[in-house]
Amino acid sequence: MSEQHFYDKDFNKTINDINDTIDNLYLTEDCYEKNKLLNNLRKQIANITMMMQNNQNYSKNNIEPVTQNDPRVFTPEELSTYTGKNGNPAYVAVNGVVYDMTNVAAWGGATHFGLTPGKDLSGVFASCHDGQPILSTLPVVGVMAP
Repeated sequence: MSEQHFYDKDFNKTINDINDTIDNLYLTEDCYEKNKLLNNLRKQIANITMMMQNNQNYSKNNIEPVTQNDPRVFTPEELSTYTGKNGNPAYVAVNGVVYDMTNVAAWGGATHFGLTPGKDLSGVFASCHDGQPILSTLPVVGVMAP
């Protein structure tokens, strides 16, 4: 089987998973369960984004594509180096997805209301921005190690 076939299979599976999650959102009345489904949907969309970016690189460079199972994986130690200081980008993790905050004005000076990049800010994000579509506007750079 070709590498492209594996990519197409992963891509189609992820699209089907997204559709299933959306269907479940319509059926679920429990707010806690809806938030879990929305977080899952964000992860699935991040996977699709990375797959599409990597497939474009494959098409341009004829290199092996990265699949949904091979996104850039950050350990907490690695993430901690992306503080936005000394020329480094500013990355934060929210619900297992790593976002680039480098060019976000609200994170100017590598801080946002006392928070600093290079960390998993899932709990803080949920308490401040729950239900807001902020994450969908940010570049996804990877996922956190399980």
